[in-house]
Amino acid sequence: MTQNSYNIPGLELSGFIAKSIYSVRKQLLWFIGISMLIHMIPIISNLQISTDVVEKKRPPTSVKFIQRAPRLQKTLELQKTPKIVERNIQRKMSPQRMSMMPRTMTTASSHGGTALGSLARPGEFVDRTFSPQQQFYGPNISTDVVNTRAGSKSTSGLKDDLIDYSNFKDRFAGWVEQGKNKKDISGYLEFYQLQYRGSKMDENNEPGWNVVPQALPAVVEYAQAKTKLEITLKGAIRLDSKDLMSVPMLYMMGSETEPLYTAQEVKNLEKYLRGGGFLFIDDGYAARWGSFNQKCRKMIEDALGYDAEFERIANNHWIYHCWEDFAGPPPGEDEIRPNPNHPVKERYRYLEGIFLNGRLVVLLSSKGYCKAWGAWPRNPASLGGPQDNTRQLQFAINVVVFACTQKGGIIDQNKQKLAAQQ
Repeated sequence: MTQNSYNIPGLELSGFIAKSIYSVRKQLLWFIGISMLIHMIPIISNLQISTDVVEKKRPPTSVKFIQRAPRLQKTLELQKTPKIVERNIQRKMSPQRMSMMPRTMTTASSHGGTALGSLARPGEFVDRTFSPQQQFYGPNISTDVVNTRAGSKSTSGLKDDLIDYSNFKDRFAGWVEQGKNKKDISGYLEFYQLQYRGSKMDENNEPGWNVVPQALPAVVEYAQAKTKLEITLKGAIRLDSKDLMSVPMLYMMGSETEPLYTAQEVKNLEKYLRGGGFLFIDDGYAARWGSFNQKCRKMIEDALGYDAEFERIANNHWIYHCWEDFAGPPPGEDEIRPNPNHPVKERYRYLEGIFLNGRLVVLLSSKGYCKAWGAWPRNPASLGGPQDNTRQLQFAINVVVFACTQKGGIIDQNKQKLAAQQ
């Protein structure tokens, strides 16, 4: 009988897959078993792998000795108020000296140069009594000894005594002090006059910058007579001078001559004015429309630009009261007599100035004070002279005192620097 075999599709593939899975499972089980055996060997054999590797350290080459603080047996008190015991120290005399009775000694006064010798002529004998009770044994500690350790007030007083303006004459061009009484002015000032190039010779064939040579010497003479201020005329200085920045104040006079200047001189003038300087411009021609007056205004405008705003100084400004009291600017050449070159009398009841951050840096006078200082006492009768110029000289001292004591000025800056160094 013949048997027929039938092949089922996919049966062989399923058997192959089944064998493969079985084989993989078998191998995986063997792998897991071998791994577990390997990992269990150190545990079973009690092996310590970490002890096999021993780090060998080099012995130290030197031994450092560290001293430890001793242990305190008692509690340490960090703050302890010292106990002050007041003691009266008295000098005790030995019983033997106290028991000594007064005695009289007879000595010769021939020893020259002593107090004893002054009691009699040489060769004579002088009696002197020795009394232990009246003998001086030293100071009484409780009353006679004075503490020499002064406090802060004494130190500041000593510092003030040591500061004297005469000590700074070789360092600064001026040092002015004003006491509680405003009339108490002391110090020194090196007075400089601004020298400039003029367009022509001025009156009496004088250069424009020094048209009235007697003006400043008259101011200095009056200051020496009425104040303790030592003013020294140092002569002329130009705007291109290297010493310009150390000058506390500049005086500039003129009349008919028009001042000429360069661009560099204008820059130096700006640096001077903004750095604490003070410029007093005095128009001897006494005319705001004059060439000198107008050119000076132009020079200031070129130096300060938009800050060159001339303002009328109020009559209650401190410049009119810092030394002598004035109700406004005193009369000048504009009020005493008309200028022969312009017979129309123009009176200016004010002075003009430029302020930078509240500090007066330029004072412009159209009143001709230079002629009042130097020419009025010498004017002939035909010109109305001689005239009294006392008030004009007093106002000159006012300008000097104001310029030298003004906050922010060169002298004030020097004082601030010295105070910072103390």
